[in-house]
Amino acid sequence: MITRVWQWFGSAACLAGVLMAAGCSESGSAANDTGAVKETRAVNVVTRVVQPREFINHLRLVGEIKPARRVVVSIEATGLITEIEIEKGESVTRNTILARLDDELLRAAVDEAEAAVNASDLALRNQKRLFEQKALAESVYLDTQYRNDMDRARHQQALTYLGKTVIRSPISGVVDSRMMEVGELATPGREFVEVVDIDRVKVVAGVPERHLKHVSVGTRAALAFPAYPDVSVEADVTYVGTTLDPDSRTVPVEITLDNPDHLLKPEMAVTIRVVKDYIPEAIVIPQDAVIDTDQGRIVFVADGSVARSVPISLGSISGDQVLVTDGLAAGDTLIVVGHRNLVNGESIQVRDDRM
Repeated sequence: MITRVWQWFGSAACLAGVLMAAGCSESGSAANDTGAVKETRAVNVVTRVVQPREFINHLRLVGEIKPARRVVVSIEATGLITEIEIEKGESVTRNTILARLDDELLRAAVDEAEAAVNASDLALRNQKRLFEQKALAESVYLDTQYRNDMDRARHQQALTYLGKTVIRSPISGVVDSRMMEVGELATPGREFVEVVDIDRVKVVAGVPERHLKHVSVGTRAALAFPAYPDVSVEADVTYVGTTLDPDSRTVPVEITLDNPDHLLKPEMAVTIRVVKDYIPEAIVIPQDAVIDTDQGRIVFVADGSVARSVPISLGSISGDQVLVTDGLAAGDTLIVVGHRNLVNGESIQVRDDRM
């Protein structure tokens, strides 16, 4: 009996030993398989073959609309306003009558001056006849002639003042504002209306001094208007200022536009684009493909199934694209997705090669 028990324990121990040996063998095999997978792991990436293409970089400015001409019409005579011929928003032409002043006193002054001229004309004719007959001293005749000239000048002055009681527009345009009403006393120098000419308008903007080399008279500009998203215009720069604004460090520029339908209003915002850089054959890549490191900027390229880091130098930026001035060449296979955690020499698997 005891002998059989020992035989059973021996068999059990032997079986356990076999199972443990088998388990150890499987565990070691799994570890080896994991190591093999780890050694052959490849990072999935997306690549793009670098091809030269046109690169355009724009200088972007913000401007505003100004009228071609803006004139404040002021009163030049004294008198009550008796008539106003225009309202705000009305279009007027040059010499259009805007208002009239009470002219009673000035008409009386004209009549008085005219009477003085008539009297001095008569005196001058009589003295001229006497002077020609040598019955009058030359000095007396010349004094009468001088007084006649003064009377005529006073008469002309009175007529001029009378003419100032009719207020006319000095330019063609639109009445933008009016500062006086019928019945108010007008005095010389007081502002009456403002007339703006918007048949032509100016786009006014400031160019930062570091970009002045890109803008001159005749430079082509593309204009867009937030008020009219579907409208775009191209025009030449017509004026570049000579003095730098000390506060904004900008130089004023102007672009003149025809505005026959008056769609463009004074003070309206405008966005301006001027070509700053143009390269017909350039190496341009997405900004996101660039990685900043302590040693500088790099990108990763695919060298077969291996990723290689390449130091690069960059130029101008346009949108989400950046100009590469050194480091890449046409035909290089740039890694554009999956590159953020790569290390130089790491195995890669290209999942989508977009040209």
